[in-house]
Amino acid sequence: MKRALALLISLMIIVPLAACGGNNGTEQPASPSAAPGTSTTATEKAEPSAKSKIKFYTFKANKPEEPTYQAVQEYNKSQDKVEVEYVSLVQNSDSVEFLSKLDVLIAGGEVVDVFMTGNEETLMERASRGVVEPLDSYLEAEGIKAEDEYFKVLKMDKKTYGLMNSVTQWFTVFNREHLEEAGLELPEMGWTWDDFRTYAKKLTTKDHYGTYFHTWGEYPNIVAYTERSNPQLGDDLKPIFDDPSFNYFFNLRRAMEKEDKSVEPYADVLAANYHVLQQFFAGNASMLAVPSYAVRAGLNLEKFPHSFQMVYAPLPRSVDAKDVGMTNISSGGLAMGAKSENKDAAFDFMRWMTMESYKFTQEIPNIKNVDGTALLNTFFSENKDLIDIDSLAKTLFDPRNKMPDSFSVPYGSELKKIVENGFASFMLDERSFEDVQKEMTAEVEKVVQANQK
Repeated sequence: MKRALALLISLMIIVPLAACGGNNGTEQPASPSAAPGTSTTATEKAEPSAKSKIKFYTFKANKPEEPTYQAVQEYNKSQDKVEVEYVSLVQNSDSVEFLSKLDVLIAGGEVVDVFMTGNEETLMERASRGVVEPLDSYLEAEGIKAEDEYFKVLKMDKKTYGLMNSVTQWFTVFNREHLEEAGLELPEMGWTWDDFRTYAKKLTTKDHYGTYFHTWGEYPNIVAYTERSNPQLGDDLKPIFDDPSFNYFFNLRRAMEKEDKSVEPYADVLAANYHVLQQFFAGNASMLAVPSYAVRAGLNLEKFPHSFQMVYAPLPRSVDAKDVGMTNISSGGLAMGAKSENKDAAFDFMRWMTMESYKFTQEIPNIKNVDGTALLNTFFSENKDLIDIDSLAKTLFDPRNKMPDSFSVPYGSELKKIVENGFASFMLDERSFEDVQKEMTAEVEKVVQANQK
């Protein structure tokens, strides 16, 4: 699904479409025929249909100031067919705790109409258990080809299981002050991970590191997430750890720590248990490869106090990559419960949220044909001291941006953990990549085989 980011942010905002109307399964009774010579009175007219009632389960707080809550209330006001009850199972935005509680409710017989997921893997894991209703028939009934309308569609086994109402795109964010002090220009599209290493060395001083790598499973090999269909598997569901990018990135990480001293030691990062953005906003790292939620997080000065302006560049590419604009697009999704008794109403609500909720959440929507630069100015015009809108727009909306055709598996989180553990062993125990590669391959093969029975 390699799309220009015109697509990508084409991706970013579409002129809001009207919410799709759905038949709620009720019909108005016909008015009784008037007797000859008499007139029909107002009391004989049909009564309006009652609204279909559905429940929306979310990890966003049940508070008037919560943007997602505001969006749901606006949906309820926007039409007279569906009434959505906002059900918040946690008040701390913890999607893991939320899904644990939701699973307990579903196991106990709770009928769920629509629910949020924190990421693609958690949605697919539940789809594999039959908890999620496929959406293809509803899209077809509305004449919608999802790939034409959305930048990314959440699919497994060629079935659509979720609609994303927002997206995050991986990019590189810089501390402008550090960049200027080092005499470096902002990188252009097409720079490589070798260039990234050079930048990190030049940005490093006695007061801060050039960059920061977090402990998540993306960071042992970001290339696998931006330039491969699946970060651990080939189309044949065999491990891809023999892909040259794994050897390259593992050893890049080791060299940057041991030889260049341009990154905080992995052991220290593990022990400190940092937030992924903490060291960057604290001024302890000059640049960071990270998802685009870093933009809005950088406005939360209570959590991440800083005064420098963020400037942005695309992710680096593989040294031998032919496509220069590869990135990773991700987000959680909205899913329909398989046992919902009001599926048409649930789908109507999901569609509206994908088209309209960004006006309240100020997140990048997963829809095409939008003016991304205008959107960013609407969102951040009062924050230009912290956000360089020009470099952000150029990074997010470059028409060369694209992501690989991708596929997901319901056990993706298990595979990601295997890579995290393998990389930890590589860094902490100073083992060879070849030994770690064999172990990761064997572990992934076990998980794949267990899930094919």
